[in-house]
Amino acid sequence: MDQPQEAQALGSNLNISLETELKAAWGIIYYTHIVFPITEVSTWKVLKVKRIVGTINQMPFRLALQSDGEGGSYIIVGKELRDKGKLEVGSKVSVTIQPDPNPDTVDLEEELLEVLAQDEEASEKFFALTAGKQRSLNYYIRSVKNIETRLKRSFEIVDKIKRNALS
Repeated sequence: MDQPQEAQALGSNLNISLETELKAAWGIIYYTHIVFPITEVSTWKVLKVKRIVGTINQMPFRLALQSDGEGGSYIIVGKELRDKGKLEVGSKVSVTIQPDPNPDTVDLEEELLEVLAQDEEASEKFFALTAGKQRSLNYYIRSVKNIETRLKRSFEIVDKIKRNALS
């Protein structure tokens, strides 16, 4: 049974809206996150929802849903989203989420798209990678502000793809 039919069979609404607060935690790294109660995401667990779309204080996002190991779920709110929304730990937030209708969609950086457009072999190999690997490589490029550095990293990634040298 596909997800929409199974959700209907379970009689649940897959859209979640709630008022909560931005929390911080230390794991291997320090991170900020928003926790979703078990009761809110129980159907999502059954449906194995992994990626979500939504808004935090009207700011759109597309993120992975993380498991807390106790039946609940959370999303990590990165620096870019916090800065854009002027969010601080402890601040109240209005959150709406739903399963990502296109979970394999990766919003690629312009510099990477330009480099891939110029190299057919690299483009074919890049788009043959899993969505997760594409997302990871794109994050490496996106994580710097400087356009020249993003372009340099794009060429570096394309070169490694062509040499089958990605780690």
